[in-house]
Amino acid sequence: MKNKEINLIVLIEVQPGKAEEQINLFKKLQPLVLNEKGCMEYKLSKVAGSDVEFVITERWASSEDLAAHDLSPHMQEADSITPTFRAKPATVLQLNKV
Repeated sequence: MKNKEINLIVLIEVQPGKAEEQINLFKKLQPLVLNEKGCMEYKLSKVAGSDVEFVITERWASSEDLAAHDLSPHMQEADSITPTFRAKPATVLQLNKV
């Protein structure tokens, strides 16, 4: 089942006072990612009551599309920038329907 839809939740924690850097990077990336082959959803939310926690929800048509996304130039560039404002690496959770 290689072409099964992929659903991800990405948990992000930024350094205190650096939330705007996460938001601005996402605003730059979102249109690029939404135009990628197989991207069905790419959305950033702020965790209620927190100044440092965010969640990205992603839906991809296939694991191949997600793999291509991870290797895209804009995501490679983003991965080089995020350590400057994130408190730790993001936690990526892949969801399975029950």
